[in-house]
Amino acid sequence: MTKKNELHLHLVSDSTGETVHQYARAGLAQFPDTNITEHIWTLVRNKAHIDAIDRNLEKNPGIVLFSVVNEEVREMLEALCADKGIPSLSILDPVVDLFSNILGAQRTRRAGAQHKLDTAYFRRMAAVEYAVVHDDGLNIENLHDADMLLVGVSRTSKTPTSMYLGHRGFKVGNYALVPNVPFPIEKIPNKNIFIIGLTTDPKRLMQVRKTRLQHLSDSTNPNYADIDIITNEVREARKLFNKHNWPVIDVSRRSVEEIAASIIHLHRKWLDQKDNV
Repeated sequence: MTKKNELHLHLVSDSTGETVHQYARAGLAQFPDTNITEHIWTLVRNKAHIDAIDRNLEKNPGIVLFSVVNEEVREMLEALCADKGIPSLSILDPVVDLFSNILGAQRTRRAGAQHKLDTAYFRRMAAVEYAVVHDDGLNIENLHDADMLLVGVSRTSKTPTSMYLGHRGFKVGNYALVPNVPFPIEKIPNKNIFIIGLTTDPKRLMQVRKTRLQHLSDSTNPNYADIDIITNEVREARKLFNKHNWPVIDVSRRSVEEIAASIIHLHRKWLDQKDNV
């Protein structure tokens, strides 16, 4: 390691590397002023892979975070880090040890076990496909089995949030409100569906739409990024949400993950209220 605000981070996995990468992202979010150089090592399963990591650590010493279940490969990596004085951490050990103690069962030590093609996996993929088929008001009359419907004006993160929720296993549709076009609530077959309104700050939305227009060759709608029209769109959307007593989330300066987390929380509360009726 060199300067205190600079760090070489080696992320080592014997599978896809998604778990260790997400773990690192969560931790690094607490240190926004640190300049991170990531070195990604996936499918690390033999000595040749460890030797490659060894050579890179010579040039770029730093920290090693790893998720490796194969004992032999793990021991080689731990020995390498100990020999070089490189700080290292097996990220899943604390939670796996806790589960093992509570459940009284041993870990399977199977690489990439969380990515297996089981029923839950196919359910998530079906939910993602559901979000695509019911994007932007498509097939709104076929939301018989939807878990939720997201409603908001254009560019309020409806589509990416729907896709993310799909990856979490929720069947989600979304509808983009258009000025002077009434929301077609009569077309929704499932009258007991959880509907949530997404709103945002008009000035921020104006900037998002201006950026959007710069990437479109056909800018046929001059009102798309007009602040007065946008302000009215947001106001009318709020009136719709209030009329139907839908919960509302302000997506301004929120990531898709944060928006989805709030939606899941509100959905759970909605389900609990239904169960208690």
